[in-house]
Amino acid sequence: MKEALKLALRRLSEGDPNALAWKSGVEYSQGRFSVPFFSRSLQVVFPGGEMREEGRASPPPLWLQVTILHYLLTADGAPVADRWMAFRELPGGNALLTHFEMNTMAPLTAAQGGDLEGFRRAALALGGYPMGLGDVSFRFLAFPRLPMACVLWLGEEGMPPAINMVFDAAAPHYLHTEDLAALAEYLSQALRRGPWLEAGT
Repeated sequence: MKEALKLALRRLSEGDPNALAWKSGVEYSQGRFSVPFFSRSLQVVFPGGEMREEGRASPPPLWLQVTILHYLLTADGAPVADRWMAFRELPGGNALLTHFEMNTMAPLTAAQGGDLEGFRRAALALGGYPMGLGDVSFRFLAFPRLPMACVLWLGEEGMPPAINMVFDAAAPHYLHTEDLAALAEYLSQALRRGPWLEAGT
């Protein structure tokens, strides 16, 4: 992860900050990118890449620093598709599907699958916007041009509750699948434990 951060910081320093901001949909002013992340807001200094988060004394965790840099560097300005894509449909998603289901979806379903109101409260706290899918569903903006959604079905006799997580079809224009998997794991943990969790993030 440290090597990935080092490489991303070098690429950032070689980039055009105004072009990076335009393609990713973030603001750039006075040598800083302002990057919304779900219900949070982070500042990235150009060209050095130092990061700080509003309301937090310590820098963001390493994985999040790398993911934010990858978002800025990968974004190509593609419009949001307004069409949902399952994780397995992402490039290389099948190879990561078992990990995604075991480490992201199974814990979320176990914790929130039978608790519609708890799921609703947690989603709203993360900036989720209600949708009309399943028994309850929410759309999230992980980054300005990277929507994700969670859909909960309460289940019925003979069928257990289920939660599905999907991505806007333009997501591969903004992050590689490994980074999208990290975002999904963060969202799963944040829905269970709150947006300010540190462990694993």
